[in-house]
Amino acid sequence: MHICRYLVNFAAVSQIFSMTGTREAILSYAEGRESFRFFDLFAHLNNLFEISKVTLSWYLRELVKDNALFKIGRGIYTMTKIRTSEYSPRISTKSLKVAKALAKAFPFITVSVFDGNNIADLQHHRSTNNIHYIEVDRDAMESVFHYIKQKGYVAYLNPNKDFTYENIDISKEAFIVKPLISESPLLTVQNVRTPKLEKILVDILCNDDMDYLHGNEWNRIFENANKMYLINRTAMLRYASRRNTKAAIEKAIENLGTDYD
Repeated sequence: MHICRYLVNFAAVSQIFSMTGTREAILSYAEGRESFRFFDLFAHLNNLFEISKVTLSWYLRELVKDNALFKIGRGIYTMTKIRTSEYSPRISTKSLKVAKALAKAFPFITVSVFDGNNIADLQHHRSTNNIHYIEVDRDAMESVFHYIKQKGYVAYLNPNKDFTYENIDISKEAFIVKPLISESPLLTVQNVRTPKLEKILVDILCNDDMDYLHGNEWNRIFENANKMYLINRTAMLRYASRRNTKAAIEKAIENLGTDYD
């Protein structure tokens, strides 16, 4: 009887020790790395002791629950605590003034405003963008465009990539009027509608007038945004579907933590 009890206790202690040792091995591997991938950790641990993918997945889930690790992408983890604040873009005095004037002049349309200089906060290589982006219902675009011009502002109506490169200096202040995609993720700041981060990230990737931010720079913006702010990926993917770029956003999520240099 005593021997059986001893064996049961020994087995329990051994299991606890094994669990503790595995956790420590995972955290030791994570320490000093900006991020790591599941399969790299799996290969490392199997050089030390035998562990299955199912068991490793369980340990990683438990460590994420305990806030000892943070998941930043599909199969990608980090020990660096992720900021969970919600993103709220700054709205300039001029954009506020124009947005409120538009709300009075066109009370039955939705108006969204966004200042391009907000993008620099997310960039790897910071650039200047002094454009005020005004998005409205497609049927109202021309009326809004002419209204802004009549108020004495420099304005452009939904320019394509070639027109932007040849005619628009984004370092100089101007307004660009564009169509507002239905069901766009928006929030209200100072009684004015402005895009949520989920929309901003998708729009930068899709918009011709933001072509200068495409490629590796967009990858950096996307990664920085995911590190700095809480992002609703379901809402982002839903909006990306409406802009026919869901596959690209899914790929970007999968590649989070990749070195783009």
